[in-house]
Amino acid sequence: MNNQVKEYISEKLKRLPTKSGVYFMKDKDANIIYIGKAKSLKKRVSSYFIGNNKDAKTTALVEHIRDIDYIVTKNEVEALILEAEMIRKHKPHYNILLKDQKSFPFIAITNEHFPRVIKARNVIDKENAKKYKKYYGPYVAAERAENIVKFIIDNFKLRRCKYDFPLKRKIRPCLYYHIGKCTAPCADLIDEKEYDKDIDNAIMLLEGNVDELVAKMKQDMFVFAEKLEFERAKDLRDKVDLLKSITVEQSIYVPESDDIDIIGAYGQNGDYTIVVLSVKGGKLVDRKTFAMQDKNIDEDSNKSRYSEVISAFITQYYTHNNLIPASIATDFIIKDFDVVKDYLKEISGRDVEIKLDNSKKGLISIANENARHLFKERVLIREVPIGLTRLQEIFKLKKAPSIIESFDIAHIQGSYTMAGMVRFVNGISDNKNYRIFNMKTVTGIDDFASIKEAVYRRYKRLKEENSTFPDLILIDGGRGQLNSAIEALKELDIKNQPIMALAKKFEEIYLPNREDPVQLNDNEPARLFLQKVRDETHRWVNTSHGRKRSREMVKSELEKIEGLGKKGIEKLYSHFINIDNIKNASLENIANIPGISYKAANNIYNYFHK
Repeated sequence: MNNQVKEYISEKLKRLPTKSGVYFMKDKDANIIYIGKAKSLKKRVSSYFIGNNKDAKTTALVEHIRDIDYIVTKNEVEALILEAEMIRKHKPHYNILLKDQKSFPFIAITNEHFPRVIKARNVIDKENAKKYKKYYGPYVAAERAENIVKFIIDNFKLRRCKYDFPLKRKIRPCLYYHIGKCTAPCADLIDEKEYDKDIDNAIMLLEGNVDELVAKMKQDMFVFAEKLEFERAKDLRDKVDLLKSITVEQSIYVPESDDIDIIGAYGQNGDYTIVVLSVKGGKLVDRKTFAMQDKNIDEDSNKSRYSEVISAFITQYYTHNNLIPASIATDFIIKDFDVVKDYLKEISGRDVEIKLDNSKKGLISIANENARHLFKERVLIREVPIGLTRLQEIFKLKKAPSIIESFDIAHIQGSYTMAGMVRFVNGISDNKNYRIFNMKTVTGIDDFASIKEAVYRRYKRLKEENSTFPDLILIDGGRGQLNSAIEALKELDIKNQPIMALAKKFEEIYLPNREDPVQLNDNEPARLFLQKVRDETHRWVNTSHGRKRSREMVKSELEKIEGLGKKGIEKLYSHFINIDNIKNASLENIANIPGISYKAANNIYNYFHK
């Protein structure tokens, strides 16, 4: 991976969202070579490029990565399910592919007289679609789906039998009727209308209307606990937990077998990002991204004209796309709705349904959220030079700040306090000039003193070396942190140095000689750029702090081993990096480290294998 590629990937990593989702690693030909899921896309994807402790497969993968894409999801469960579907579709080279890939289970309501509630797979396949009235899921854990089915059947007294109704004759009710867990439609002890009410209640439960039932069960649970009937209370507690799990939203499946495109959008000041999620056979299989401009908008207004933009997008996109789906879903009103619908019919030769309701609200929400993230990313890339110019204009700087240095502090309960500094040149991070300052004069938790020490040490050195000073110093924090940095500059007799602080809570900007902070609009390029610099500083110092803390914890543990001095600890740490690697190492591997005697190796091995 050459330096140009490294710089491109580094910029990509900085712009990744911290939300859950699925990421796609691509090679030089834009082929997807690896797909993964993440609780935090930023943390997980960045981890591939941090440190050297990687296995051979990961090392080979990273060497071939040339681009990274992602889809944001609502939660980890959705990410897991979407990951499985994407791997099944794309079969990436570096993913482990199961020969027998079972689909995730759903809970289905059968489409028959006296319907059943069952666990089922492949419910979206066209050949199975007619069997089911409704279905819910998917569920990552098959056992969880089974428990929910059992809970619903037991509590709503639904049938388990597979009789084909209507029956030619009544039969004797089974054991479940006699123990109060079935209403026995087989014995004609309940009519279909009454039975359907129980099914409707089960559907309400599966669709998330559980609050009333949960409240009642919690009340009963406390009553049992007060009576010291702890087993019954525990049983109810488990049922409450099960009920709560039913309401976890999973939006990447839709209850239709036809193809459908979900359209999401986000824009500001006439600039829009459009996302199209393609659903085939009820499953999300692809995401496409487009940029559009509405030149008719008033430049000074934030008014969004989504109606016109979505209408224009649909007509333009599907004119050049032969794969027009059976239906399109969006939550935006479409200008000239009937005209657009007639146009789609004309070019496709069939009716295309355009849904403006919330029937696909889960996927529509995902489409809109992805559009928002991608819009912010695109604008930030484009507006970095504008951001520098706007900083000069807004804060009356002598020049656009081509060199910016930013400071932040990291510690845990006052231990291992350090400051981090990053440098940006012409809007691009200058990684080789990043710095870490381990505190020398500060003890305990004192962010003000820590900022002062870091700023003092940095610019004392630049002054002594007669090096170039930054055009702007940015401090992560509020008035107190800013004043501490200014004190350091005064002690060094550094005058007329542009400096400001950015406080995270309300994104307020603090300036010298101004009492009230400045707040810029959310989409102001100067604000977006300052946030980018501040967030990179925060990432740098916290990543470095985590490494130091890990190193100190490893050393602290190794100091307990008899016969292992400081040099031995350093050699051991340099070779294995973390405690787990040392624990898992064989005696031979430890003894082969230069500078570690066999006796010391034996002590190390025995310490971790008592």
